[in-house]
Order: sequence, then structure tokens, then C-alpha cells
Amino acid sequence: MANKECEKIMDQYLELDKNERVPLSITLHLFFCRKCRTQIKMLSLAEKEAGKPFKIQVPFTDKSIEAVMMQVAPEAYKKIKKDPISMANWVISGIVMILLVFISVIFTNTLNNRTLMIAYGLLLAGCVTVYCSIFISCNIDFFIKKMAVAKQHI
Repeated sequence: MANKECEKIMDQYLELDKNERVPLSITLHLFFCRKCRTQIKMLSLAEKEAGKPFKIQVPFTDKSIEAVMMQVAPEAYKKIKKDPISMANWVISGIVMILLVFISVIFTNTLNNRTLMIAYGLLLAGCVTVYCSIFISCNIDFFIKKMAVAKQHI
């Protein structure tokens, strides 16, 4: 009979919100029942320990990241490993575009046709826009992480 009473009291105690006043009936039971008092003490200690930061150091190396990636998403990891993102291609194409801008300045100065100059300028602006759009869409995760870091510093 005491076991059913203890279960009922424990259920009532666990239904209480944090820092809510404990009713008199539960308090009286806990005062006389050592088993329930011990269980509540253990629950309180467990809650306190669970709220502390995790103290185990996790090594942050390439091998540990690779091991996790192979377990979580092996196909995606193999694709990334096979086709790594190369910034060299982006830099080279950016330099080529800058050189084309300088060449276009020389080229358009020799032209006297204003309509052709405007068309060439719009074509060049469109190329730069497409280049920037593709660059951002291919590297969106990098930009999102940078924005998140910037928000944390604000």
C-alpha cells in the first residue's frame, strides 16, 4: 500500500513546475518517507549535473570529422572528397573578367558609336552579375556562416 502511495506522490511531485511551491500533502509524505526523499534528492542532483556544460574534450581533427562524415552521410562525403571546391578557378576567372574590363575601356574609347558602347557596357555588367550570382550560389554555406559569426559579434 505504501508503494502505491509513494508512486502517487512521486507523480504529483514530478508534475510540479520548477520552483513551484510543494503542496503540504507531498511535503508531509517526504518528511516521513525516506525512500521518496532519497529519490527526489537523486533527481535534483541529476538535474543539476545535466545542466552543467559537457567537460569531455573532443579532438577536432580532420580524421575525426572524416569518421563522423563517413557514418552520417558516406555518399555526400565521397562526392565532396572527389570534387573539392577550388577557389583557383574562381580567382582565375575573376582576374580574366577584370582584364576584360580594362581591355573594354581601351576598346570603347576607339569607338564613336554610342549605342554600341552602351550595349557593350550592359553585356559586361550582365557578365559580372552572372559571375557574382554563380559564385555566391556555389559558396552560399560560406556566406551564411560568415553572417552568423557577424551577428554574434554585434
